[in-house]
Amino acid sequence: MELEWNEVITKGAEAEVWKGRWKERDVIIKKRVKKGYRHPRLDNMIRKTRVRKEAKLLTEARSLGVPVPVIYDLDEVKTLLIIKYFEGERVMDCIEEGIDVDLEKVGEYIGKLHEEGITHGDLTTSNILFDEKKRKHCFIDFSLGEEESSKELMAVDLHLLRQALVSVHDDPLELFSETVEGYKNCCSFHNEVLDWIEKIEERGRYR
Repeated sequence: MELEWNEVITKGAEAEVWKGRWKERDVIIKKRVKKGYRHPRLDNMIRKTRVRKEAKLLTEARSLGVPVPVIYDLDEVKTLLIIKYFEGERVMDCIEEGIDVDLEKVGEYIGKLHEEGITHGDLTTSNILFDEKKRKHCFIDFSLGEEESSKELMAVDLHLLRQALVSVHDDPLELFSETVEGYKNCCSFHNEVLDWIEKIEERGRYR
């Protein structure tokens, strides 16, 4: 069965994300787009490397017990990922609607990633989904993620999440505190990472 590209979800500078069908399954298709300003051979190499890297991070995250989409197929020639469709809303939208998304659990998942040196790179409430009926989370879009990350990069993950909570809730510090409680349960060096958050925010204030 051919891949069906049914509905565009986002079209960004680096990738297009579509909802589609593949082998009678609902899927998400993430396609790395060509860059005309790059030499074709270099562009192809960069896109291949990035799609391979994201697939690897998703696989490693899943092995740690972090809920991420199942990878159905990786096509390095066409530089696309085909992953399982997750039935849920963005955590950002859930919070705005007053849905309890269990941020302590979110913090635990982040802690599991960080404990193994993995950072997400764009950890906002738009890149975590939640299925209210099944009470399940799903972390998406690891395109900016890294392995063997520094404590500073881990703090950037948490800082981005806190900033995202500020944009959608009247009391973001309470929600972030819930996240941190879960994080502490799963990251043995949590104090070092949390100290880095203060340093990052100080930089922002004095720029």
